[in-house]
Amino acid sequence: MEIKTNAIVLKSIDYKDNDKLLTLFSPTLGKITAGIRGVKKPKAKLAFAAQPFCFSEYVLAEKAGRYTVVGAYMHESFYALRTDVERFYAACAAAETCDRILVENEEWEGTFVSFIECLKTLSFTESDPAEALVSFFLSALHESGYPIDLGYLEECDGEIGERLYFDFADGKFSSQERCVQGERASVCTYHILRKCAGLDFDETALSGGRKRALRLLKAYLTQKTETNFENLGEFIRLYEETP
Repeated sequence: MEIKTNAIVLKSIDYKDNDKLLTLFSPTLGKITAGIRGVKKPKAKLAFAAQPFCFSEYVLAEKAGRYTVVGAYMHESFYALRTDVERFYAACAAAETCDRILVENEEWEGTFVSFIECLKTLSFTESDPAEALVSFFLSALHESGYPIDLGYLEECDGEIGERLYFDFADGKFSSQERCVQGERASVCTYHILRKCAGLDFDETALSGGRKRALRLLKAYLTQKTETNFENLGEFIRLYEETP
């Protein structure tokens, strides 16, 4: 049986002499593994379909729950990501997160849309890559059942003060008095997260917040998934070196 689905390559690993195994993310099929044959041969027609971030309509042959790519029609290669190492690792961090949080063969349409929008922003705009990545993380965490609660500003009537704490158990910001199992978090981190979530924020309180927000999100993702995020760590390193 053949199936057609739009999908994007999250990961590609070598398999046998000339084949690869792809981790594909489809809005309808979710995360799936599919073999693709002969793509390491010179002039292989489907070589493009095994490249990271390739967004195509894939034709899949399905047998006993296993998929093989037999055709592909490209929508977008996101080739521009390969020309900027910082943005490339930001995209790798987003793909890595999809791979970690998605459950195989379950529909994740909201996360798929957020992922595509993140790659578009990284590829085709000059927007800050950290903000694009933070926006994606907030959406992905919400979809996966680990939302970050950013409502403290409304709860305290806009009077945050100088101290904030983040509760890793509940994914919520609060004052020291309210915090149960939290760690110190900067006010600038909180406002960057609100900005990337499309909420009201204090423009004067953003300095240094992007780097801190990335580190907090990495710690939160690591705790919730019990896995490490190597690509996110590399992006943070590169971003912190940017003047």
